[in-house]
Amino acid sequence: MNCHDMMQMAELREVLNLRAGEKGLGRSIRWIYFADCLQCIRSEFRMDDYIHGGEFVVLTNPSVTGDDEKLMSLVRRMHRHDISALGINEGQISAKLLKYCEKENIPLFELPEKFALIDLSQILCQELVKEEYSQNNVEQLFSSMLDVEHLNRQAVLDQASYLGVNLSGKLAVVEFAFRYAENKDSSESPLEIGQNLRRIINNEYASFIKGKMLILPQTGSVLALIPTEKITKEQQTEICRRIIDRAEERFGVRIDAGIGSECEYLEEVVVSRREAAEALKITSVFIEDARVHFYEDQGIYTLISRIPQGRFLDDFVEHHIGKLIRYDEMQDGHLCETLENYLAHNCNAMETAEAMFLHRNTLRYRLNKIRSLIDKDLDQLDVCLELWMAFMIKRYRNGSVVHGAQ
Repeated sequence: MNCHDMMQMAELREVLNLRAGEKGLGRSIRWIYFADCLQCIRSEFRMDDYIHGGEFVVLTNPSVTGDDEKLMSLVRRMHRHDISALGINEGQISAKLLKYCEKENIPLFELPEKFALIDLSQILCQELVKEEYSQNNVEQLFSSMLDVEHLNRQAVLDQASYLGVNLSGKLAVVEFAFRYAENKDSSESPLEIGQNLRRIINNEYASFIKGKMLILPQTGSVLALIPTEKITKEQQTEICRRIIDRAEERFGVRIDAGIGSECEYLEEVVVSRREAAEALKITSVFIEDARVHFYEDQGIYTLISRIPQGRFLDDFVEHHIGKLIRYDEMQDGHLCETLENYLAHNCNAMETAEAMFLHRNTLRYRLNKIRSLIDKDLDQLDVCLELWMAFMIKRYRNGSVVHGAQ
């Protein structure tokens, strides 16, 4: 259930008066939390103990709402913990709070004092239990689209319509893969991170998607099926970047996003999913700061990833640089590293020697050894291209980084 759904509930239509944050009405609600307890206004209040993401926070304590500085400090901290909406009694909403919630797209509801909060709690909790059951069905729908060998398109569309999921237009799969960052501790389990990441994803895409969004937490990653017709590539990058920043700050994990090609037919969703995973695999061979990776932008690696026969790729590597690999394993000769750097520097011996901090005589000796082992002329362009391709395939197959090569 999102904030818009909550507003449409018959029992709450006359209760919830939206004052700010209309663009955030797509934020999903996991639970309701009453922040009127004394702990909220004490200095020892630890947000992590109470706010876990996705809460509709109800705050009516005058000792907090009547103090702008105290109120804004509390709301900002709650926002960093990914609350979904705020509910505050009529007459207790300040201009500063209105401005902040509008800027941050946090739905802010004004509540009538005459409506009992216990009734609000019961109404929402009953609906959220039903929603949990519905969410499980949504995840099963997405899973079936990815796992079934022969997709029954009409059956999928009928089930999506029943669940309130819009599958019209062009779509693409985004995979958010996470791993625990070095020197950072996370109190969240992979399952908890996946569930919380799902809420962040849903909130960030809320303004672009009508109806429920297909999101599927997995071990170590979360998949999302997104519309692409109304989201530009630049917007997609910005949205993914915000999701990554928010999740990394909160959970102490490293997150990368892989985005598959857009598809016009439901049968192609599974292809887009594979491409999203490939984009993450391809970029694992680089040392770079980019965290959002489009499959279509991976250059020659996109072509390599489309070759299904791994044996063919391995044979290509063996044929061109296999002797160098075995020599390095036996002699610790650094011939592969030398040749790859030589090719990366356009076969310029001086630049290669400087980049590797080698004496030119040492480089000359290694290059002569390389020529004798592979029996190829390094002055020929086609030979250099084949060797460079062999190194690219080697990195792709091993998923490792060769330092110094760009």
